[in-house]
Amino acid sequence: MMKILLLLSAFTLGTLANPSPQPSEVVVLCALHQLHEQAPFYTYADLNAAIEKLHPDVLAVELTPADLKDKVEQKNKREYQNSVYHLLRRHNWPTVALEPEGPRRTELIGLLRGAEQELQKTSAQKDEAFDSYNDTLFKYLLSEWHSAADVNASWTDRFAVKHSFQQSLYGPQEEQGWEGWNQYFLQQIATAAKQNPGKRIVVIVGVEHGYWLREHLRKPGEVKVLDTDLLRR
Repeated sequence: MMKILLLLSAFTLGTLANPSPQPSEVVVLCALHQLHEQAPFYTYADLNAAIEKLHPDVLAVELTPADLKDKVEQKNKREYQNSVYHLLRRHNWPTVALEPEGPRRTELIGLLRGAEQELQKTSAQKDEAFDSYNDTLFKYLLSEWHSAADVNASWTDRFAVKHSFQQSLYGPQEEQGWEGWNQYFLQQIATAAKQNPGKRIVVIVGVEHGYWLREHLRKPGEVKVLDTDLLRR
């Protein structure tokens, strides 16, 4: 009996001395890319303020490792040269690149472009109709959003419907490319979480990726997903 008690005591002391690491906190913060310039309620300065308000320990960004290293100016994702790069110089946060490069990038872009080219060839009218739908959707959203918190609200995650429709039009290549792109993001976030237990990782992605990442990050795992209602406080 004494041996058992001693073993239990040793186990308890070992557990106390080596507690399980706290899970990383992850916040997905959606940006609007070049549409920040049409959104007086969510300017580049507002994006700066939102990032700082979330108090990141680590930043995860929608860039390739090479673009992140060289702070390359982005054609569409203009929030980088107008906001994020300035913050990185000021705060020197550890930063994770989310986008693939090399063969995986070529493969995923090829799937998405192939799906678009195929629909243009087989049904140009459907392709044009979807472009019109997309433009109308964003005009509507820009009229309904009134703050960074709105862009990151749960109702904005209904972009899932838009992508279901898009995949039904453009076919399996579109779905494979979109899922593969987001899965790559998810893998980079999961790796960052393992490397930074107990730290807060703020993930900056375009607004259409938000619903997908939040849904998959909330599945049982090694991270605690924080709600962007933090922006309203």
